[in-house]
Amino acid sequence: MKATLRYAILTIALAALSFDVASAQEAREQDRNVARNRDRANVGQLDEKTQGTTIRVSQLIGYNIQNSQGESVGEIKDIVLDATTGKVRYAAVTYGGFLGMGNKLFAVPFEAFRVQVDPDELDDGDDIDSDDYVLILNVTQEQLKGQQGFDEDNWPNMADRTWARDLDKRYNVNRNEDAKDRMLRENRQNRVNRENRGNRATRENREVPETDNQ
Repeated sequence: MKATLRYAILTIALAALSFDVASAQEAREQDRNVARNRDRANVGQLDEKTQGTTIRVSQLIGYNIQNSQGESVGEIKDIVLDATTGKVRYAAVTYGGFLGMGNKLFAVPFEAFRVQVDPDELDDGDDIDSDDYVLILNVTQEQLKGQQGFDEDNWPNMADRTWARDLDKRYNVNRNEDAKDRMLRENRQNRVNRENRGNRATRENREVPETDNQ
């Protein structure tokens, strides 16, 4: 009997620990997703003539790209749209002399970019305007290892799912983030609902009055 009780207690403790770890991981993933979505929404700040999250393609083409250390890493040369959804899928960038990549074009998932205020502009005391935002792409030599560049006359097959999947992986882009977040939220809600139903059933069982046997 004691051994069975100890086993039951251990099982409950392990289940609670697993739940706490999973919840912490889910919370961290949601925080990262919120930050990424906020940074992408800030792209509209790069254009002083538009409002909200909108930006003209003419503003993006030729835009200088920096890394988080403030170093110039390249320039946007072209934009690729998804004709079905109208959304920007890729930016064709040149890395120039950065990391010795030459003048070849490289496709970058648009979700890999983020926008932030130039740190140098935060301390000057002036109001922040569109000129004070910078386009950030954190990219390393290791990250670009094996990526094939192309020229203006020979573009890759961007409809190739394997090519697109490999490119997303290279730039740490997960296009199923929203679906994953929704699934995690629904799973948490389902657990809460099950717990609530269990607690309610337990209370109801306790509240049932005992009847005297006649």
